[in-house]
Amino acid sequence: MTRIARVRGLAGRAHLGTWLSVAVGLGAVAALIVLFNPARVGHALAHFELALIPLIVVASLGYYVLQGVRWQFLLRDAAIRLPMSGTVLLNLAGQATTLLPLGELTRAVLVAQAAEADFGDVLATVTVQELIYTLLLIVLAVPGLFEFHLSPAIPFAALAAACLALGVLTVPPLFRRIHGLVTRIPGLARFAGPLDQLQQETVELLHRPDTAGWSLISVLQAGAMVTAFWLVVTAIAPSTLSWPEAASIYAIASIAGAISLIPGGIGASEAALAGLLIAGGLTPAGATGVALMQRLADKGLATVSGFAAYAVARPRYRLSGLFALRPRSTRPSGAVGGGLTADPAPQG
Repeated sequence: MTRIARVRGLAGRAHLGTWLSVAVGLGAVAALIVLFNPARVGHALAHFELALIPLIVVASLGYYVLQGVRWQFLLRDAAIRLPMSGTVLLNLAGQATTLLPLGELTRAVLVAQAAEADFGDVLATVTVQELIYTLLLIVLAVPGLFEFHLSPAIPFAALAAACLALGVLTVPPLFRRIHGLVTRIPGLARFAGPLDQLQQETVELLHRPDTAGWSLISVLQAGAMVTAFWLVVTAIAPSTLSWPEAASIYAIASIAGAISLIPGGIGASEAALAGLLIAGGLTPAGATGVALMQRLADKGLATVSGFAAYAVARPRYRLSGLFALRPRSTRPSGAVGGGLTADPAPQG
């Protein structure tokens, strides 16, 4: 069986499992609404301060614009050439499937296809970007932990996990240990080649001085989404949370969503947000309303904007159909760590 056939077979099984996870996540959201009384949740939403909607939209879309701007500099460091406007556009277009099986990887596939770049190279830039963003988001959440009297165990554990991932990718002895473990575990040995490539390219990016310098954009990016969340809370329950407290709750809920491995963290993020907001003084119905509105303000708005951005980007970059994107290698099948990119597919 060729490398590509194995990748597609794995991708197909992964997609089936992800669809099942999404169904479970949606079920969890429905259960949350039923648990806290749909009528009361509706009553809480009826008091939403509509005047804050424009600010929420600006903050939420600002997050994705800043994500694209930050990504541009990482792509440039990886010798992947796209104009800034193109990177921002494709980054936003990739959000169209953020709640579907391909999830966050869509933006990487779109850029690989538009720039005719190796998917492995693009994936390394996404890995570095998300790793740095997660670290900074956790740091941003620390002040609110003391103000909100939350246990720092969860975010500190997440910080330790992120630092461990950073160490695995950048410290050769640690990487060799993990690599050796992967090759000895049945079913995981097939990932050794891609892992080698990802580690090599990630190290190259992390060792560049400007990688740390441009991470200031990631701080602004995290601040934009925390602000959007704080505005949503304020629109339903004014003066309930301070901005640092909102940062702590958002960070912990984001970690919960990431750990769940469900696209967009659907279900897990809502449950974590509701629980933490209740601990912060909101009524159960109000906390559920905030969780639902945050989902709309973040992934809901991003999905709608993503389809609009894709409609603009598709003819400009001659992209494949959004649901016809699939990985393929741009390197010889015998090459170690051969990258992946998008198959050229009919545009119909």
